[in-house]
Amino acid sequence: MRRFPRQVTVWTPPEAIAADPATALVSHPWSVQVEMTEGCTRLCPFCGLNAIREAPGGFRFMTLDTALLVAEQAAQLAPEARYEFAMHGEPLANKQAVEIVATFRALLPKAQLQLTTNGTLLRGRMRRKAEALFDAGLDFIVCDTYRELRDDLVAEAATLEPAVTVRDFYRDLAPNGWSPWGNHRRKARRLIVLLDDLRDHDGERGNRVAFNHAGASPAYPVPEAPLQKTCTNPFRELAVTWNGEVRICCMDWRGDYVCGTASPGATLTDIWWGPRFMAARRRLGARDRRFAPCGWCDKGSGTRPNLLPRMPKPYPVTDDRALAEATQGGPIGALWPRLCHPPAYWQGDGSRFRRGVG
Repeated sequence: MRRFPRQVTVWTPPEAIAADPATALVSHPWSVQVEMTEGCTRLCPFCGLNAIREAPGGFRFMTLDTALLVAEQAAQLAPEARYEFAMHGEPLANKQAVEIVATFRALLPKAQLQLTTNGTLLRGRMRRKAEALFDAGLDFIVCDTYRELRDDLVAEAATLEPAVTVRDFYRDLAPNGWSPWGNHRRKARRLIVLLDDLRDHDGERGNRVAFNHAGASPAYPVPEAPLQKTCTNPFRELAVTWNGEVRICCMDWRGDYVCGTASPGATLTDIWWGPRFMAARRRLGARDRRFAPCGWCDKGSGTRPNLLPRMPKPYPVTDDRALAEATQGGPIGALWPRLCHPPAYWQGDGSRFRRGVG
């Protein structure tokens, strides 16, 4: 047993500690990203979806069977974490979205459940869809309001009150220090948070900054060399895709680093404290990002990296083997000269997206 900040008692499976004593340093995930849908109704110029789609659509959906498996295993690993239905697509495109939320709520009664949407599938039917999601157990919805949809979505959301609380992030919440990306322990319910188009507010708040999505975004090139920084994401967040695959973090759009796939024989607990995750954490603890996709990422260390555990140095043989398995090839140092400059299509005709410009 180990005590962590906020007096959270962390239990690490004895077999994981026996296999790798450093696992005792790593707490349960603070948040879990769940991908109901891969693929989106939009293809925004700054989004990492451009790396895996050429147009809107091309959906892949989480099934109820997969949702049940993930929720059951997540309930053992992180019963009171923050769960966000988002990642690499529009969750509401999944016709079983309400049933998936209900599945997670039944198995995770104390967890915060939230959903992030681009609003396209809420427009004209917001009351019906929001009430169905809330009745299923969702705590709140975070709705991006892109320029061409914002006025319609804001007007429609206003008609939902007082049964549903509606707040504008920049006007109502950010000035008071309230973030929808924190764990509020289910104190915020039946809430819709409206977000302005990121292109109009990029960088105004620390939690609203556009990144290159580990090299997947066509908007921002990869760094000239891997950043010599740690990263909090693999220590605090579990990212599960539509088919139960666990990636090193939510920014791994292409699946460059796969830590495992949830199954009856390989649980989320096994994966979280497994050799692939631990190998990456030791590398990041040493501020070494020379492996995919971390080497391409322009995101800094994250929030309060000083709270991360002090990891031992990378294990020369076992960590290299785990990295090679997770990335299907291991470190990317040999590829760096070719990858440090953005592909030609990123440049386009000179009108590619820049901060604050659509």
